[in-house]
Amino acid sequence: MKNKILNTIGSKYTKKAKEVLKKIGSVDCLDLTQDELGEKISDYNILVVGLGLNINKKVIDKGKNLKIIATATTGLDHIDTEYAKEKNIQIVSLRNETKFLNTITGTAELAFGLIIDLLRSTPYAFDSVKRHEWDRESFRGHNLYKQTLGIVGLGRLGSWMAKYGNAFGMKIVGFDPYIDAAVFDNLNCEKVDFEKLLKRSDVISIHVHLNDETENMFDIHAFEKMKNSAYLINTSRGRIVDENKLLKSLQTKKIAGYATDVLANELNFNKNFSNHPLVEYAKNNQNLIIVPHIGGMTHESREATDIFIANKIVVGLQNT
Repeated sequence: MKNKILNTIGSKYTKKAKEVLKKIGSVDCLDLTQDELGEKISDYNILVVGLGLNINKKVIDKGKNLKIIATATTGLDHIDTEYAKEKNIQIVSLRNETKFLNTITGTAELAFGLIIDLLRSTPYAFDSVKRHEWDRESFRGHNLYKQTLGIVGLGRLGSWMAKYGNAFGMKIVGFDPYIDAAVFDNLNCEKVDFEKLLKRSDVISIHVHLNDETENMFDIHAFEKMKNSAYLINTSRGRIVDENKLLKSLQTKKIAGYATDVLANELNFNKNFSNHPLVEYAKNNQNLIIVPHIGGMTHESREATDIFIANKIVVGLQNT
């Protein structure tokens, strides 16, 4: 039987990856809302999904013919993976694909770019110029040289961050109980516990998966241990940071600033969202930068990951 493949990434899906999938079935590339996905999923054997749609029990139950759910991500919080396994649906993702992922640098590059933007107020300086102002003094920022960069999670992305930090002449400290000391040494990164990292770092960058252990890892207790002059960067998952306590910490200047490309409830934003407390705060304050989960959204990263996942689907189908 010829497989029917639903690709929810839509018209922007990589052409070469689509050609790979055509070898195993017919491919429909559609831009769908959550409700539209539920209406169409029953006709398909393979679902290719990005971030933005929630593959929950309701969707899985409607996907009565599903064999594979594929996502070009390492994080899987947009998919009810346990329920999918109960239904004998195979999950295909980028998780644990270390060799391939070491070539995908977009998220780490964005994270370091956000550090520079936050410490130098570059978005706000550009806004000022667009108002025909040339006010240098209002945007006096901070050097990175000799500052301490704290990296939470020294896996693939955290390792890239250590390399970038070293290139800028920063002191690097890291927290990751699952990584050998030799890895820290090779990256010129001092291995410390979480509390020491919070107390010593001038900039902290988060690079851990979301799970029961890391959810709300940055809570009020963490913010209280950080320097008042410290900045926090999050390109991991929004729910690793307690956003309510974060907002209070920004308002009271308990920490100096926050830059993120993830928000806790983003899977429910669909195309529009309004009155989000952090977004509203950012409209009138220069210590918060938010971008819409664009870490992996480079032309190079998207093409490479789409093709890689398409090939994994082909292999995975042979095992179903």
